[in-house]
Amino acid sequence: MRGNKFIRVVILDNDLLYQSDIAGYIIVPVGFASDGASVPRFLWSAFPPFGKYLKAAIVHDWFCVTHQVDSITAAKVFREAMQVCGVPRWKCRCMYLAVRITGPKFQKIDKS
Repeated sequence: MRGNKFIRVVILDNDLLYQSDIAGYIIVPVGFASDGASVPRFLWSAFPPFGKYLKAAIVHDWFCVTHQVDSITAAKVFREAMQVCGVPRWKCRCMYLAVRITGPKFQKIDKS
């Protein structure tokens, strides 16, 4: 709960593994919490926060938190993962553009 509003989240009970052609092998660890796709409520009938693309949204959220890649690459991996999840092409395109235009902007953090 945030203030007097309930916040919907998913908490991983297993590691989420994804092999990306763009970013390589990605492990989102057990216990990671995600709010799914950040979509304005008035669009939920077409783009629900916990739709068919939930795993793609979790991977994108992981990148937003860890900065393992930059925001442009994170958006591209989000699009790639949605395609793997079987999301229709038009929906992938809409959601990718929404993330690129209105999503968080960040740089990759080098841990060397």
